[in-house]
Amino acid sequence: MKTLIIDKNPQSREYLINCIKNIKNIELVNSLNDFECEDINYNEINLILFDVDSKNSKEILEKISYLKKQFENINFIALSYEINSNLVNETLKKGVDDFLLKPILPNILETSIKKISLNKEKKGKVITIYTNKGGIGKTSLTTNLAWEINKQTEDKICILDLSYSSENVNSYLNIKQKYGLDYILSNLQNLNEQTFLSLIGKYNDKEIYTLEANETAIPQSNLTPQIITKIINSLKNIFDYIIIDTSNLINEPNISVLNNSNLILLMILGNQTSIKNCHKAYELFDKIGCNNDKIKLIINRFIENQELTIENIEKTLEKEVFATIPNNYLTLIDAINLEKNVDEVNPKSNIAKAYSKIAKNILEINFENLNSKANFNHSIFNLLKRMGEE
Repeated sequence: MKTLIIDKNPQSREYLINCIKNIKNIELVNSLNDFECEDINYNEINLILFDVDSKNSKEILEKISYLKKQFENINFIALSYEINSNLVNETLKKGVDDFLLKPILPNILETSIKKISLNKEKKGKVITIYTNKGGIGKTSLTTNLAWEINKQTEDKICILDLSYSSENVNSYLNIKQKYGLDYILSNLQNLNEQTFLSLIGKYNDKEIYTLEANETAIPQSNLTPQIITKIINSLKNIFDYIIIDTSNLINEPNISVLNNSNLILLMILGNQTSIKNCHKAYELFDKIGCNNDKIKLIINRFIENQELTIENIEKTLEKEVFATIPNNYLTLIDAINLEKNVDEVNPKSNIAKAYSKIAKNILEINFENLNSKANFNHSIFNLLKRMGEE
């Protein structure tokens, strides 16, 4: 957490600086005697420790109210020598996160900061749609799942398109992303939530946003695991759900995507070739240490009464089928041509109901109970070496 100290007493500022030095994950940006310094870039501040007393409270708290409206990323801890219930109450009413008495003990300050840090994390859930072969319907599931989750919860959704495909999410839904991923990444530290949302794509008047990677903005070869983790962590602080449409390549970026995912929807078709490819996908997941609890199998373009039943597929794969999506080509192609989701085109269709049911079932999952201790290997050399081992 990038921290700013505001205290008119030089000795008090020096004491706080020494306290902060011993707290992990805290970076001191500056230490000043008042808020009116032109050198402060509030966009990069996460926490402000400020001194307050009865004499200056009105002026200080007006400043705090203004900053909270303008910069949602900032948290505040008030520090004071006064044991004054009115001062404490007025300060906390302004949305200040904690009120601590001076002289403050280092462990008390550390506990307060850790509590704020935990509460600050939005912990958006990351859902990745994956296939190890193209043309199975990832993009359709991605866009319709985002629509259904937003419809059922009114939560804020971001579709992160890392597929580098010509059939990308933005063209699928006729969404225009104002700035490329390269610009957004280079300015990420200086963007507050409102500015960030204004730079990426948005689907009509819904709380469904899109962020697309393409070769023009950032070549796929430059999309490192570190960059992917940085993007996902930033999105988790803004959105309730991040739905990722990723490529089917076996490389470090994709392994990083899977590593950062809370849930992986593995898509297959109901035929023997796709089932064989599904076996290979599970072998990959095992090699990179992905726990099966967070992998959910979805059969797309499923036809009832076909020779391969759900029971046959589950028996062959020794995996449970999480959901099926019916083969309703006419409704789906209408939605694609109209650049909409199937629920908008034909909400009573079997495919719209299938997407709705998938979203409902996902929302009922207790994500905290999913095993998040997967031991992914981010080195492609070591990964390929492991894949060659018996």
